[in-house]
Amino acid sequence: TFLDPKGRGAATGYDTAVALPAGSAGDEEELAKENAKVAAGSVGTIAFKVAKVNAETGEVAGVFESIQPSDTDLGAKAPKDIKTSGVWYAQIAQA
Repeated sequence: TFLDPKGRGAATGYDTAVALPAGSAGDEEELAKENAKVAAGSVGTIAFKVAKVNAETGEVAGVFESIQPSDTDLGAKAPKDIKTSGVWYAQIAQA
């Protein structure tokens, strides 16, 4: 499973960051959010557009645009939307 830089993970790793215990300054709630591990999946979108098709060679090409939520540091931070766009290519062959 994924481990963050502090060695915490959903199924393996440490339960909390290895350091001196804190919480005497009224920040227990904020620290609990950092140490509580949430490895929930998230939902994004992706759209493909075909721009060119070559029937002789079986080549297909186009563009894509994806909007996905960023990481949450295992639930410690709110996700941001990441927009990615680019070119894709495929070659189709008969089996």
